[in-house]
Amino acid sequence: MEIDKNEFDSKYCNVSYIIEDNIVLISWKKFCCYEDYRNPTTYALELLRKYANSNLVVDARNGFEDEKEDIEWGFSILLPAMAHTDCKKVIFIMNEVNEIEEEIDLWTKEFMKYFVVKKVKGYEEAIRIIEG
Repeated sequence: MEIDKNEFDSKYCNVSYIIEDNIVLISWKKFCCYEDYRNPTTYALELLRKYANSNLVVDARNGFEDEKEDIEWGFSILLPAMAHTDCKKVIFIMNEVNEIEEEIDLWTKEFMKYFVVKKVKGYEEAIRIIEG
């Protein structure tokens, strides 16, 4: 998998652009909040702006919980800004049994105001849906 040289990587998250799939991939590593959450998601927004017709895949298998302030920021600032890109699909990669299902459902409902949203078990399945 070829990744754009520009990537965001921290102990909480990795954000990269997968060239051959035209995907912005957010891979959460563990729970984070405030700037540790907002910096990678803002970076993902910039990648969506930079790469025409790219779509977003969020790997939430290693955590995705948010603080109330981050949810408010995401819903009022981040998602409306993402809606102004040409991204059409957002895919969440999740474990089959997931303790953060409620949190993801909250985000899914909000994302669905702007994008086609699906939940899958792996990256390959995400690509099939995006290409499909």
